[in-house]
Amino acid sequence: MPAGASNLGPAGPVFQSTVLPCGLTVLTERLPWLRSVTLGLAFRIGGRDDPAELAGCAHLVEHMVFKGTAELDARTIAVEAENRGAELNAFTDKEMTVFHGRFPGELQVEVTDLLARIVAAPAFDPAELAKEQGVVIEEIRSAEDDPGSKAFNLLTEACWPDTPMGWSIAGTPETVARADSASLRRLYASRYGCATGVAVATGAVDHEALCRVLEDRLGSGRAARLPARPAEPLAGPAIRVKDRPELSQVYACLALPAFSYPDPRRHALSVLNTALGGGVSSRLFQRLREQEGLVYSVSSFTDLFEDSGLLGVFFVAERARLERCLAVLGEELDRVRRDRFDAEEFERARTMARSSVMIGLESPVGRMLRMARTHHLLGRVVPVEETLDAYARLEPGDVNRLAGELLTDGFRIGAVGPVAAEDFRSLAG
Repeated sequence: MPAGASNLGPAGPVFQSTVLPCGLTVLTERLPWLRSVTLGLAFRIGGRDDPAELAGCAHLVEHMVFKGTAELDARTIAVEAENRGAELNAFTDKEMTVFHGRFPGELQVEVTDLLARIVAAPAFDPAELAKEQGVVIEEIRSAEDDPGSKAFNLLTEACWPDTPMGWSIAGTPETVARADSASLRRLYASRYGCATGVAVATGAVDHEALCRVLEDRLGSGRAARLPARPAEPLAGPAIRVKDRPELSQVYACLALPAFSYPDPRRHALSVLNTALGGGVSSRLFQRLREQEGLVYSVSSFTDLFEDSGLLGVFFVAERARLERCLAVLGEELDRVRRDRFDAEEFERARTMARSSVMIGLESPVGRMLRMARTHHLLGRVVPVEETLDAYARLEPGDVNRLAGELLTDGFRIGAVGPVAAEDFRSLAG
């Protein structure tokens, strides 16, 4: 994306883009009404890129980057960040790892230098690794104990069985315990570098100063390459259940195949998701909760990746009400397929979907992540105006056609509670 101002005028955001000599793309969005900077170093490496014997290693690497370099231990990193009013953090998802911080604009150079030093040369100290392996294993066990988290993990296993997309991002206690400093160091050196990442900053950012610091700290770094990422299409309908008889409720995640993030129908899918279960006026909320009082919590969701995607439903219900919940869910999907959404319902859902985009723009972290994700998945940063225009061009027929294509029988299902796979057979096809 070429440097230059957006069409919002001199008081609006100003975008700039530079590819450094080291190969790192630097994207900035100056927001003159902010005094802080949000900076992210986003690598196109995620849980789906983990080797089988080291499932969870991308997530473990993310933890270890903050555990010190040869010159800085973990406490010194924390103290130096907070001395500058900076909040540093990181996350790993299926397809991306992001190290990020938010800090006062006048301290941009100092905090950028600190974050770049950390990312450039983590030590992977064996003693620190042993401690962090224990922390991550506790994180895994907490997710296993949480019925909602476990249901989502079971859903991904049902969608992508025995493949990296289906694994928990955190791995298993066994694969995490198996990792050693040497293997993590080799993986980091080969995968995390200027050519596999993008630096994105929003707020009171000085683009040229940011480029100078990043080139200085990262320019002599590793010649990293993206790992091979084979396409992983969804498997056929399947059910994964964790029987927990001590629970009184069933936590259920059900999903149907959608399409990948680059598909231009993603805006119509967002409206469909909103109308189906994305708000309190949605079909599923009104029917399951307001009309029949079957559940406290019900919602729909989408999850789009480089080469596949999901449209799903999540609800929590008393065991005695599960059969009725599933019957009503099936009825509502049939009603959408048969009667479709009318113009009023479509317009309300479209307004909510567009509103979600605009409200998200009020978060500097959200703006940074939006730029990083579209850069990695689309090869460019999508202007906000382009996204809003895409919603404006939608018509009811676009959403209704998509509903007819996607809302079919044959759910992939993950569930936790006093339940068996047979309880969901009617929706699995």
